[in-house]
Amino acid sequence: MENDSHVPDPAEAREALATIDSAQRAVRDTPWPTWIYPVNALLLGAMTLTFALGDDGRTYFFATGAALLAINVLTGYRMGTPYTLPTSRTFLALVFTAMGCLAAAFVVSEITTRSWPIIVLAVAATVLYLVAGVVHRRSTGAPR
Repeated sequence: MENDSHVPDPAEAREALATIDSAQRAVRDTPWPTWIYPVNALLLGAMTLTFALGDDGRTYFFATGAALLAINVLTGYRMGTPYTLPTSRTFLALVFTAMGCLAAAFVVSEITTRSWPIIVLAVAATVLYLVAGVVHRRSTGAPR
């Protein structure tokens, strides 16, 4: 067996690493289909609302979560990027804040039987994700 005996010099190594980084960024900054942002926002809001249903909402929570996951993974496979996260830190921060509303709805459902705080959190999660979608579309330079 032959081995590749070529050892790159530091300049070649830096250039190769820069190429990898730019290729990775290009994949991570690929624009998503426009329809996926409102679909994700609505499913996230629906997941949050399931906490207002009490113990009966558990099935709906898992069903909407499975739908959210399936839609995103299947869309990612069609795009060729099933498990990549965008590079936009603002987008990621807004999405994690929307997920925080989901977690807060769980806590609120354990503390009180009132449903209005959960509804407010569901609306906040939906709006935050929609704003995140606008931020992501603009960060990729996709046409509006």
